[in-house]
Amino acid sequence: MNYSTDKPIDTCEQDLLGRASFSKQLGRAIYDYNGKDGLVIGLYGKWGSGKTSVINMAVNEMITLAEQENNMPLVMKFAPWNYSDKDNLISIFFQSLKNKIELQDNEKMKKQVGKALNDYAGAFDALSLIPIVGSGVAAILKSVAQAQGTNLMQSADLEKTKELLESALVEAKKKIVIIIDDIDRLTNSQIRDVFQLVKQVADFSNVIYILAMDRKVVRRALQEVHNIDGNEYLEKIIQVPFEIPELRKSRLNSIFFSKLDEVVKEISDKIEWNDDYWTDIFQNCIEPYMNTLRDVNRVINTFQFKYGAMYRETSFEDMLAITTIEVLEPELYRWIGNNKEAVCGGFMREFLSDSVNKIDYQKKYSEEFSSLGINPDKAINCIAAMFPVFAKDVNKNAFAYYSYSDIRSKMRVAYEGRFELYFMYDLEDIKISRNIINACIYKLDTESIRNHLDKINKQGNIIYFLDEVRSLINNIPYERLGLIASIFLEMQGNFHGQNSKSIFTISANDIAERCIDDMMNRLKTEEDRFKIIYTAVKNLNSLNLGTMARRINRIELAYGRLAGKEEKEEGKIISLNHLREIEELYVSRIHDIVKTVPFVDIKGFKFVFYLWESFEKEGAKNYINEMFEDDVNKIRFVCMFADKWNETNGCSWSFNPKTYSKYISDEEIFNLIQDYDKSILEIFSREEQIKMASFVLRYGKNEMFDVHEQEAMKLIEQWKNSIDI
Repeated sequence: MNYSTDKPIDTCEQDLLGRASFSKQLGRAIYDYNGKDGLVIGLYGKWGSGKTSVINMAVNEMITLAEQENNMPLVMKFAPWNYSDKDNLISIFFQSLKNKIELQDNEKMKKQVGKALNDYAGAFDALSLIPIVGSGVAAILKSVAQAQGTNLMQSADLEKTKELLESALVEAKKKIVIIIDDIDRLTNSQIRDVFQLVKQVADFSNVIYILAMDRKVVRRALQEVHNIDGNEYLEKIIQVPFEIPELRKSRLNSIFFSKLDEVVKEISDKIEWNDDYWTDIFQNCIEPYMNTLRDVNRVINTFQFKYGAMYRETSFEDMLAITTIEVLEPELYRWIGNNKEAVCGGFMREFLSDSVNKIDYQKKYSEEFSSLGINPDKAINCIAAMFPVFAKDVNKNAFAYYSYSDIRSKMRVAYEGRFELYFMYDLEDIKISRNIINACIYKLDTESIRNHLDKINKQGNIIYFLDEVRSLINNIPYERLGLIASIFLEMQGNFHGQNSKSIFTISANDIAERCIDDMMNRLKTEEDRFKIIYTAVKNLNSLNLGTMARRINRIELAYGRLAGKEEKEEGKIISLNHLREIEELYVSRIHDIVKTVPFVDIKGFKFVFYLWESFEKEGAKNYINEMFEDDVNKIRFVCMFADKWNETNGCSWSFNPKTYSKYISDEEIFNLIQDYDKSILEIFSREEQIKMASFVLRYGKNEMFDVHEQEAMKLIEQWKNSIDI
């Protein structure tokens, strides 16, 4: 197995995070600096944000620029790790700089700067200057000076040697770039000493310091050791602050999917997953916790080790979710592992069901997670995505409808019989300019935005656009939220594509759904939300009828209607009266659409039909009765209810008779398919043929049985060959 290392990169060609342009600008800014005074640059970024890589690329840019002018700055990386006291730190610093100068080919610099630096360092060895806040500078005699007496003190003219060093640096016309990295990984007292070093010896011409650190960590350390405002202290030392650019989540996700793709292909070609469940797991258990490339590498490395040994006995989606939590939120991982009964349920839970129903689990778990230092909202969403019992307790409906047999057959962590197994042990990528995105957000009218989206969608860049817009949701002017949300609702069914070339994907429609949700949540009034949804339903077509069905269903569930068991206040985005209006209008649109569009051409018909049945049972039944006058439609109807399971070497299909048995039996469909004239099989689409073959192969088996697409294809070939005989 190949594991992802945490080693910083050196060149822009290795950049995966889009930091190359920023690094080049930083390198050029340092190279072009021609001020007479010294300069201290602060490079701020959180742990794991790639500060060292940015520095390496900046230095590489300086080298590239210097090759044209033969004027490469002297670059020294100073690591202040092993020293006895602050005076010793200064001595180590000077010795490191002298050694670096001695390695240069520039004899003039060695002679002039080297000697002046040696004299200045000698003065420091005789005198220690200790800045004391509020009382100026105090000079004390070092032990070496005490041993040699007054003559040494008299010869240690710090100001004079400093002036000579200053003159030598100016005359040499050679930049000296001193890099001090990982300052935030030092102790508080070491951080103080480093800044005192910089403060004492930084004000020389042609000397540039680059100090890389986590601002929050260093600010707190300086505040604790000096008992002053850490920000003010940093501002006095650092003249030019740079913040590492925020990493776009979409770019990080793309890297994650790419690495995951490679890992899974190496493990096995018999791994399967369900797209809907994978989307839910990624959104709630993985994406919220991954913020840096270091996070990605740690999760991928751990996952490939664990899953490589256990993939035959565990669910891919759940193992990846549990591994992510184990690596990035270990307290939550331990809590889940220690609370099997709470997340999986069991005999005692059923026995105590009456008392269980009286507990406010949302409040209980929120308080418990907060006391452990765990973000309660993220934790509850994460656990609810994997564990239906827990989801029901906290009134989360996501995937709570998965049956016990589904959970067991797919070897999920929510099945108590397998629970323990999971606890054993750059600018070049900019596809759409920000100007166009800003124009859509701030200026363009409805028709212009539609035209842009249509063009972007045809170019295959809609995923990029949606990711960018979602990151800017809070910047959209309130008065334009309704307009943009309405356009997204109208066009959502037309969006195509997936978020990367990886086999692990989130669809454009899923991302659009999240954008719409975010915009709806920003709207202040129920009336505004209702108008947007009503207008969208009024303009529905065969492509977006299904996506609207899912949105309406979520609101129904929030009111405890349809399959909903408990009311969920945050999901009631419109009033119950308005919801009834939406239901009537939605049924009316179904009637209009099915008059001219065959049900097989209605995107997401399975879910559309579910709502139709729920809102107008007789109307849906009458439609089916008319449609069933043609046997072909009977077959196609059942095909619409097939469930698809993705695998690394294809996919498989299963059928749940409960979804269609009230209209037609398995036996009737089986006989229809078997007796159908195979010479005109081409009347059915390729996917329909695969579903038909899968139905025949699973006939008589239990409901958990699914048929691999390759087996279905073999049966189709047999059907076709039988025509020639």
